[in-house]
Amino acid sequence: MIDEILELKKRCNFSDEIGLAFNLTLGEVACISIIAGHKTLSSKNLSSLMDLSPSRGSRVISRLIDRGFIVAKPDENDRRNLSLSLTEAGKKCNSAIQKEKKCCEERILSELTIEQKTAVNNGLNILLQVL
Repeated sequence: MIDEILELKKRCNFSDEIGLAFNLTLGEVACISIIAGHKTLSSKNLSSLMDLSPSRGSRVISRLIDRGFIVAKPDENDRRNLSLSLTEAGKKCNSAIQKEKKCCEERILSELTIEQKTAVNNGLNILLQVL
């Protein structure tokens, strides 16, 4: 099953394509996508969501700030943390990420019946629950 998941990932390499287009690493693409799903997000929570150590998360965040994709402000509740949000460049990049995700999903699912799509979705959700 892992081989099949890896094969799907290989066939749908939107992160690689977006990374090349915007000169970003896979981690930076993931970071932008995660921040986009929140109004604001603390650096601590982002590192946790990305399963990164705080120091590694800080490096990713710093690169994206330096490149103008995210902005960081001191967290109002805890000044030791930063509150992160996307800049206009970050939003543009995220739009491209979402567009590529949608195209990839459409490519994968285009040949499936509604019943098969439901079965695939249910199976993936079950796997995510047990992991």
